[in-house]
Amino acid sequence: MKTTLKIFCFLLLLLSNFISGGQNRITDTSATCIAFWKNGESRVLQILHGKEKYDSLKQRSKTTVSYEAHIKIIDSTATGFTIEWIYKNFTSADLNEQSSGEVNTIMEGLKILYKTDDVGSFSELLNWQEVRDFYFNTLEKSLGSKPENKATTSALNQVKAMFQSKENIEAVLIREIQLYHTPYGTEYSLSGETIETALANISGGAPFPAKIIIKLNELNTDKDYCNVSLNQTIDKEKAGPIIIDLLKRLAGSSTKDADINKKDIENMEISDLNEFVYSINTGWLSRVIYKRTATIANTKQIETYEITEKK
Repeated sequence: MKTTLKIFCFLLLLLSNFISGGQNRITDTSATCIAFWKNGESRVLQILHGKEKYDSLKQRSKTTVSYEAHIKIIDSTATGFTIEWIYKNFTSADLNEQSSGEVNTIMEGLKILYKTDDVGSFSELLNWQEVRDFYFNTLEKSLGSKPENKATTSALNQVKAMFQSKENIEAVLIREIQLYHTPYGTEYSLSGETIETALANISGGAPFPAKIIIKLNELNTDKDYCNVSLNQTIDKEKAGPIIIDLLKRLAGSSTKDADINKKDIENMEISDLNEFVYSINTGWLSRVIYKRTATIANTKQIETYEITEKK
């Protein structure tokens, strides 16, 4: 009888360990974001991509594009997942400029295959050459109706040269995928964690010292709901000399350090705000919010992504 009881307790312990391993690890003040997807599972995501440009605080242009991503887990192993991602149903609502030349509006029907690691973080783009060729072909078709000239030909050749590497295609042509997989593999806490990093310098100079704040915003186990954020901003104190150098370049080579307006430095902003909502039990994301703000001198640009799961 004692032996039977020991076996029962041992099996119960194994079962409890198996169940706890099938969802994200949580406490009263922290939570992980890990994927527990199953082979064959699929989701449809609605994506809104917006861009706004301002000169001297006056809006110059605004573009909004809406489209879907149909995703499916086509392989699941102990080391990670293989995912199929297909773009569909592009529509645009432009106020001041045409969006036909934007990268993401010419990706209709494109199938992307990629891998993640075992927790859901992006690993690599598998069919990068197909993605490149699809983009080139569609871009050439969109330019086909326009008169051929040296400027157009030169620009097209520059684009082709830039996208000859897998790394550049992963960095530019699959931004939504990179964004979608950003929160995975991280533990978030209510107190937050600040990490020093660097933001790319759009002028090609030294990168800007920056800070990322990783934080758990809300946790509700009853509703299987977790909200986390990763917010990245320039560390202006450390980036001061780099900011001055950038402002001098924009103002002209004759500009001296003393001519740089202190207010321009204080008002300069390059920040990324990221918010993610996911299921504690499965790790599937139900909402992604991204906002990049770049304010330099009298120019301001805002780019946004909103990704929601379609029910």
